[in-house]
Amino acid sequence: MSSKNWISRFLLVAVLVTATCTTKTKQASEPSWYLSPKQNNSENLYGVAMGANLEEATKAALADAAARLMVSISSESNLLREEDNNNAHEEMRQQVKQNIEKIDFMNFRASRTAKVGAQLAVEVAIERSPFIRDQKEKLEFAEKQVADLEKNLTGNNPISKRVSLLKILDLEKQIELSSRILTGAGENVNLKEKLSRIAFFKNQLNQLTDKIEFYFEINSPKEIAQVIRSALNKEKIKVSSTRGGAGQININIRSNSRNMEVYGAQITKLRIDFENIFGGKVVASNSLEVTGSSTVSEQESYAAAVKSLEDKIEADGVLKIIGILN
Repeated sequence: MSSKNWISRFLLVAVLVTATCTTKTKQASEPSWYLSPKQNNSENLYGVAMGANLEEATKAALADAAARLMVSISSESNLLREEDNNNAHEEMRQQVKQNIEKIDFMNFRASRTAKVGAQLAVEVAIERSPFIRDQKEKLEFAEKQVADLEKNLTGNNPISKRVSLLKILDLEKQIELSSRILTGAGENVNLKEKLSRIAFFKNQLNQLTDKIEFYFEINSPKEIAQVIRSALNKEKIKVSSTRGGAGQININIRSNSRNMEVYGAQITKLRIDFENIFGGKVVASNSLEVTGSSTVSEQESYAAAVKSLEDKIEADGVLKIIGILN
């Protein structure tokens, strides 16, 4: 055998041995319980993950346990959305996915750990019974609150109806989350009925929003009224230029401003009072104060105060600012 062929064969064998060792090392680096995680059973729910330390890996493993519950019902969720043809279901599902790591797990422990290079592999075991009990309690409590709020939907005041519906839909987020978790854990929950309830309340809100319109009293400050008008339009709530209409709510805005000079800067404190009038009665109101400053002029300082109002609307929502929501 020539020295050239011998060297070639030696290199080929060396490559094969190296590849085999590398494969074995990779397989050995990840424990079998990590590569093939335990399935949930009647006693525990499981999750696995890796992290830089025990705390990080445990948090990720809990998120994995939650994700496994959600994935186990994804096909059923898709079927329900196709049957009901309601975009609200897809929107709610996305919110559920975003909240996976916010799920509260009770009575869990790191059942297995293994060092994998610079990382730590962790398996968590969550006691099934306390976790299921907690989710059922959350579901029952939220549904009781919805039932109480639903009683307010029979009144004639469109503002109180809207407030109740918004609160109901907020509670329905927790109801869907708990329902999906319980369904994924194998509990007997009528998920289709829960999703239909969400669609029902969402449709009521849309219908009510179509009927409600706002009208600004003529003596309302123009700059402030324009800010509120723009915010209402952004929420797809009608604003009428003429008075009258069965579902019309009149907004009366009053304001007064105080100006002072501090270290060469103009400071404006702007107090604003909102009154929402329906059927000749004030049905909601709110008062607030915003501040603006400028080194240029008093007029610029006032404009800065109005800009502060815009920022507050962005943070809290226009319905809360004008007093519709608490």
